[in-house]
Amino acid sequence: MKIDPTTVPLLGPPTATAAQALAYARARGAQRPQEVAAFIAELWRLGTAAGYDPAVVFAQFCDETGVGGSAAWVSRLNPGGLGVTDAGDQGIGFRTGTDAARAMLTHLSTYVRGYDPAFWRYIDLDARYLEPLKRGWGASVRALADLGGGKWATNPRYAAQIADHLAAIRVIAPEGAAASAPTGSGGATRPAEPPPGLIWFGTGNFHPRPEGQRPEAIVFHVTDDLSFSNVRTHFQNPGSRASAHFVVDRDGAIGQFVATIHAAWTNGDIANPRPDLPWLVGAVARCHDPALRPTARGNLNDFCVTIESVGKPGQPFPAAQVERVAALTRYLLARYPTILPRRGRLLRHSDINAVSRGYCPGPSFPLRDIILAVGGDPNDLS
Repeated sequence: MKIDPTTVPLLGPPTATAAQALAYARARGAQRPQEVAAFIAELWRLGTAAGYDPAVVFAQFCDETGVGGSAAWVSRLNPGGLGVTDAGDQGIGFRTGTDAARAMLTHLSTYVRGYDPAFWRYIDLDARYLEPLKRGWGASVRALADLGGGKWATNPRYAAQIADHLAAIRVIAPEGAAASAPTGSGGATRPAEPPPGLIWFGTGNFHPRPEGQRPEAIVFHVTDDLSFSNVRTHFQNPGSRASAHFVVDRDGAIGQFVATIHAAWTNGDIANPRPDLPWLVGAVARCHDPALRPTARGNLNDFCVTIESVGKPGQPFPAAQVERVAALTRYLLARYPTILPRRGRLLRHSDINAVSRGYCPGPSFPLRDIILAVGGDPNDLS
């Protein structure tokens, strides 16, 4: 499907998800994948908050860097030709993918809004922040096509090439959707597609899993707050130091805050964990393995995916919500065969912290029914 770059605005809600962007980068063999993931996460967090369509900016990154394969990206994490003035010049270098995203959005903002207060705190990252303004290009870009004509690039096909990337990103299956579908204990094939209608919100509250580490367990929580909006605000606040991969609302709507390739910040509070769950006992022991995480040990989040259900401990969970939690669990089991469909790998938060989280997700949370619904064994603690 072709997209006319004159019809693509820079401002507006996301027209693709960060999960789709990550899948596109992986499919195209992007280099420095952890920094690509950090770049994407920050584009969707900061760009969305400031009113920019992060999918368009990521498509621009794809054209500028050959989908993360250019020398400028590999050697300097330069995401968009920032500071490149002649052939062979690799431009400005950045320390992290997060900084690269902030700099690219900051530079783009001069073309779109001129002096945009949303990015003033990041001006120091962009050594050429004033150049578009000096040239009279401030607040001159509305559509993707406006970036050509010598403004961001002189290539007459610049906007069209970005539009081609954007079209491909919008239709690609999100992470794991194209994965094979292993069978459950009952022999039924588990679908590998994420539940329909999943919405990406994103947060900067996460850390990369250790290299090569895949999720091995799912931990279920209750938000202890009946407002999805409150939960979203909490998880997107850097000061909270908290997050979850997924939050399922009372009506079954699913929001994703952290890509499952990363560790969310919600299961690090180990206190009197259950001793009769062998996987949990072993995972807690591995938290103190210096070879696994030599500079940040003691983090059970490295091994887990977290699903939060909006609710209060002890209150019934609506059927629509439980069905969607089961659907999401089914997808994660298909995506990660390392998560076994048994009680020993499908945990309550209270299994990890019986001291201050004994209420989470509470006795009314139907974990047994969910395990049965995904073809697992609720009695198998192994």
